[in-house]
Amino acid sequence: MKNYFNLIFSFFLFFSILFFSYSCSEDNPTKSKEKEIIFSAKQIKGCNNSLSKISEYDSCFTYNFEDTLKIDFCVFGNCCPDSNRFVTNYEIKNDTVFLNVADTAENNCKCMCNYIIHMELSNLSNNNYLFYCDFPSNYSYIKSLAYREEVIKH
Repeated sequence: MKNYFNLIFSFFLFFSILFFSYSCSEDNPTKSKEKEIIFSAKQIKGCNNSLSKISEYDSCFTYNFEDTLKIDFCVFGNCCPDSNRFVTNYEIKNDTVFLNVADTAENNCKCMCNYIIHMELSNLSNNNYLFYCDFPSNYSYIKSLAYREEVIKH
C-alpha cells in the first residue's frame, strides 16, 4: 500500500511540475507576438543643392516600403558644418508616423544648403501610413511642417 501511495504521489508530482513548466514557457499563448519597431535615421553627408525645393509643392521626398519603410527627404540648414547637424525622433500613432528633425549645429557660414535625411522603420504592422515631418526652423520663411506624405507598402 505504501508503494502504491508513493507511485501515485510521484505521478502527481511529475504532472504538476510538467504543467507549471509548460504554463511558464516562452510559448505562452498570452504573450504578444508583435515585434518591436526598429528606428534609425542619419544625415547623408554634404550639401545637396541639386535637390532643393523650388516651391512648397516641390519635394525631394522618396520612399521604399517593403519589409522596412525607407524614406529620404531634404531639410534646409546652414552649410557649415555640413555633417552631424540633425537630431531626429519619431512617434507612431495608429496609421501615422510623426518625425521631428532638429538642427543642432551653429550657423557658421553665410550660405544655406539642403541636406538629405535617410530614415528607416522596421517591423511596422500596417501596410500604409501617413508620414508627417516637422522641422522647426529659425528662418521665418521655412515652414515648420516640412512633409505630409502617404506611404504605401509595395
